[in-house]
Amino acid sequence: MGEQRSGVYYFKKQQKKNNQVNVVKTGQLWHQRMGHPSKEVMSFFKDLNYNGSFELNEEVCEACYRAKQTRNQFCLSENKAETLFEIIHCDIWGPYKVPSSCGGHYFLSVVDDFSRGVWIYMMKEKREAGQLLKNFVVMVKTQFDKVVKILRSDSGLEFKSGAMQKFYASHGMVQQTSCVDTPQQNGRVERKHRHLLNVARALRFQANLPLQFWGECVLTAAYLINRTPSRLLQGKTPYELVYNKVPTYDHVKVFGCLCFAKKNSKGQDKFTSRSRKCLFVGYPFGKKGWRLYDIENHIFFVSRDVVFLENHFPFVSNIAPVGQLVQLTPPWADGDSMIESLGARGCEGHSLGQEPTTGPEQQKASESRGSVDHGPEQQELTGPGPSTPRLREQENSAKNILGPKTEPRHDKQTRRPPARLNDYICYSAQIKYPTSTAHSYPKESSGTAG
Repeated sequence: MGEQRSGVYYFKKQQKKNNQVNVVKTGQLWHQRMGHPSKEVMSFFKDLNYNGSFELNEEVCEACYRAKQTRNQFCLSENKAETLFEIIHCDIWGPYKVPSSCGGHYFLSVVDDFSRGVWIYMMKEKREAGQLLKNFVVMVKTQFDKVVKILRSDSGLEFKSGAMQKFYASHGMVQQTSCVDTPQQNGRVERKHRHLLNVARALRFQANLPLQFWGECVLTAAYLINRTPSRLLQGKTPYELVYNKVPTYDHVKVFGCLCFAKKNSKGQDKFTSRSRKCLFVGYPFGKKGWRLYDIENHIFFVSRDVVFLENHFPFVSNIAPVGQLVQLTPPWADGDSMIESLGARGCEGHSLGQEPTTGPEQQKASESRGSVDHGPEQQELTGPGPSTPRLREQENSAKNILGPKTEPRHDKQTRRPPARLNDYICYSAQIKYPTSTAHSYPKESSGTAG
């Protein structure tokens, strides 16, 4: 077409129009058709190429990443501390639904990377972890003349609070935290938790203890693990690497077994019992004795004058078949009813503590004093204790025979006439006198003259 200019037509220069066409490669098309298989799988579809070339598209397929992305592989950590307490791993376990005997729902685990020794601290609330870590660092400096350089934990607020950050900075410590929802990066203490719970469950099942004793099971498990040889440590124990000496095993007894403790006879009648029937529940820290649970008075105490019957378990029924454990009703109504005679220290577990030694003079003085003072008598809880299994069996059998006591059901539903009687006028008859009793009705009730 032309354009007229001063009587002359000039031809316009026509512009070429480029039509854009989306070109899809054959490989990408079949990748989408077959549901986004991997490149390795796509290499087997060469027979589907009808256009001659079948090259896989090297561009990013967003749908594949959104549908099939997985986590990267976790490599084994080759970093290991060269000295004691150079690196420590911390973690909090809990909360558990049943409170322990001291009222704790959590426990804090501190694992030394060099010796694999573990320290357990029972806690009622998570916020106690910060102060316990500070106490642990001071204990390491005082007792072992070592300095904690690196502290590894998860991203919990208990380890990353402002007060803890100031504490790390003042002591020159480096805090290393794992990524969110990545417990694999804190694997040392996570694996230690698994080991602790495995041993704790075995101790509880062995003695058939109620769940209120789970704290004692965990503390005893840590105490035993620290004195067990490990293949990772070339047959040595964590206790040996920490204290540079082999631990003794003369005081180790079967957890949960029956024992009899010498009763303090000072001020007692001459014909009263000289012994207390108890349950062995662990090893106290800083005392040369055993931690016991008085079955009759329901209190915890520590004593050194103890006779153990390691083949007898008070919470296992004597009439149960071989290999079958019977759960007995604990002598308390709930976890808060447990009486802890050791105070707040009963919630702390220094499971790697060195056994206290006593000299000849202290040994003689302890023998002259007798057993440990157990404090004032505590009020005995209601209900039969675990020392009367035969009576409990009779009560349970009577309940099974008579069945549960149920109250008669009262139907509160409003009675209405059927729908088919809506077109009729219905009256409900009411009886003035019950028909179940013999009664001579008066004259007015019959409506006729007598």
